[in-house]
Order: sequence, then structure tokens, then C-alpha cells
Amino acid sequence: MSFQYTKTQHTTPYPSISPTLPSLASPPTRSVLIVGGSTGIGKATALAFLASGSRRIALLARRQPVLDATAAALRAQYPDARVVACAADVADEHAVDAAFAKARRELGAAPGGLDVVVNAAGVAPPLKTLAQSDVGGAWWRGFETNVRGAAVVARAAAKHAVAADNGDGDGDGAVLLYLGTAGALFPANAAFPASGYAASKLAGVKVMEYFGAENPGVRVISVHPGVVTETEGGKKMVEESGMEWPGDDINLPAHFLVWAASKEAEFLKNKFVFAAWDVDELKARKDEIAQSPELIIGLNGLPRNV
Repeated sequence: MSFQYTKTQHTTPYPSISPTLPSLASPPTRSVLIVGGSTGIGKATALAFLASGSRRIALLARRQPVLDATAAALRAQYPDARVVACAADVADEHAVDAAFAKARRELGAAPGGLDVVVNAAGVAPPLKTLAQSDVGGAWWRGFETNVRGAAVVARAAAKHAVAADNGDGDGDGAVLLYLGTAGALFPANAAFPASGYAASKLAGVKVMEYFGAENPGVRVISVHPGVVTETEGGKKMVEESGMEWPGDDINLPAHFLVWAASKEAEFLKNKFVFAAWDVDELKARKDEIAQSPELIIGLNGLPRNV
């Protein structure tokens, strides 16, 4: 099934989403918290925001040693940056709230709170049929991270991120970017038994849709990052599926997320988009996209004139 929405599809970074573009520049004081930021796409996204000019980065992840090593590497590459490491499991609301508070405090965030929150945390349960899955164990952990974790992070963002003036969505409010997956939209396929991952990510995107509607002062965008086979999760998927995947460059979603957090992407508020889609084509249709129900999860065939 093709999910082509723009004529041009990208697998690698390209000039229009380069974090070094003046139009995508982040002021040094822009505070960015990246959940799942110690490895993979999250780490690449931290580097992309640093390249865009931000010098206030917080990383939230579960594994303290990996988190500390990544934070140290970012500080070494950008000595003038504040990089805060916050250990927490996204399913633990108390720990996540404390981590957001620490990031807000140590980054010296604006009085209103953090500017950008990227939720790149996710877990893919083993590729097993539902009958073979441990629905109370590994299968359900996908929901703990991908659904409950999404809600926990969103609640923390509502408390610790910058709300737009008057809550009307017209001011410079916070941006919350959630990494979804195209797998949530594929028809079920017995040859690729990913019910735990697909269903939990589908629910996560719907949670984000509700959060965006309930918090008009926050720009919420869900993003399918592509198939990045060099990440831990990507390698696991390739090994378990036994399939060959072409794979996308890890910097494609990282750079796309910097663009999605910019003013250029304001028209994508409360939408679900793919990092592969060409942003120039999207911008050319911004009024149509913003004013239509396109790029929102629904039921194929509806509405239908009968």
C-alpha cells in the first residue's frame, strides 16, 4: 500500500529541511526536551536542534548510563550548550513530571515553560501472532510505552510547556511532536504480525489528536519518521521479520522534526504526517490542508453520499 501524499518522496535529508536554514533557526534560548533522546532518532533530533541554534536541550530516557554518555557527547560537540539528562520511564507519571520539572529548571526555560517537546520514545513488541503473544507481558508493554507513555508525556507538556497567549492557538505556544508509525495505517497482514506495535501506535496518535484539540495553545503534530533500520528498534524489526528493508537516513526524521517545530509548519497542527513527504509541496497546499479533515485518522469510505 502506498502512502504517497506528495509527488516527491524523500529517504535522505534535503535542503528545505536543513536545520541550518535561517528560516528554521532556533534562538539559543529555545528549550527543547526530547523523550527517548539518548539513542536513535531522538539523539539525532537533539543534534539537529543544536545545529539549528538551540543551546538548551534536555534528554529524557530510561537508561542512565546511556543517557549520560549521550549528554556528554553533545556537550563535547557543542560546549556552549546546556544539556540536561533526565532519567525516567515514560509510563511512570511521577518520574516524568519530575524530569520535566528538572529540565525546565536547569535549562532556565522561559517563564511559561519549555518550548518544544519531542516524544521519540517507543517500543515494538516481538513480531508474533496474537495467539502466540504474551498479551500480559511484552505485547502489553507496547501499550504501556506507546499509549500510556504518550498520555503521560502530554500531561507533563501541558504542565511544563509554554501555552500560547489566551489559549487560542495564535501565539507562540509550545510544540509537541509525537513519533507515530505508518504501520498503524496498514491493513493487518499475517505475514507481518505486528498487532501490539500497530495497535498501540494507532492509539497513541489518537491520544495526541485529542490532546491537541483539548489544548489549542499547543501545536501537536504526529510524525511517521520512516523506516530507520540503524536504530535498535529498526535492527530488531529487520531481524525478526526476516525481510529486507531499504531503510531511511536517520537524519531525515531528525531534520523534519526541526522543520515541524518551526513556524513554517504551523498549518500541520493536529495532523499526522510522514517525514518522507516533501515540505515544499506541503507548504504549497497549506491552506487546503489546514482547513480540511485531511491527514487525520478516520474510517476509509466515510463520508459517503448514499
